[in-house]
Amino acid sequence: MQQSGAGFQRQTGENAQHEAAPRLGVQSEDRPQFAGEARSGTARRVFNFRPGRGVQNTPEQHGAKDTVALAKFYQAAFGMQEVNRIGAGAGPEIFVNFGGTINAAKANKSEPIVIMHRDSDDLKDPIPHVILNVKDMTATVAAIKAAGGSMAGDPRPFGNTGVVIGMAIDPAGNRLELIQRP
Repeated sequence: MQQSGAGFQRQTGENAQHEAAPRLGVQSEDRPQFAGEARSGTARRVFNFRPGRGVQNTPEQHGAKDTVALAKFYQAAFGMQEVNRIGAGAGPEIFVNFGGTINAAKANKSEPIVIMHRDSDDLKDPIPHVILNVKDMTATVAAIKAAGGSMAGDPRPFGNTGVVIGMAIDPAGNRLELIQRP
């Protein structure tokens, strides 16, 4: 069990949960989970991945006019660290991953979020392309707002399942789905 004190978990294609935001004081462990989710274009797909079958998750990508500023948002809101930077055209591509330190984030086996340059943040894409499992929705929403993000409405229960779902928007207009499980 890793004990970086995470408050967030990211679901990856290998169905593992990983840690982030060490300041929130929650712990998790790398363990298999029921299903992986992937989003592409406007379609949401749910996959059951089986390790060793030649299927892997690739890094999720978000765009931003100012990739450096957006990477700072992910660090402030979720405790992610920059693990790689590639100089490209109009702005660098920045890779961020969960970890209390840069070394911990680099050692994290989950796929990073890649922040790529785009010419405008005037984006009207209603589909969240990254799903984060959270332990404390209230603390997560507060961290997002404090870091400059916003919410697309209040988090709400998903039927009578005990699951709470929230839709966050980062400063560049990218949407994130937040899921708190019972």
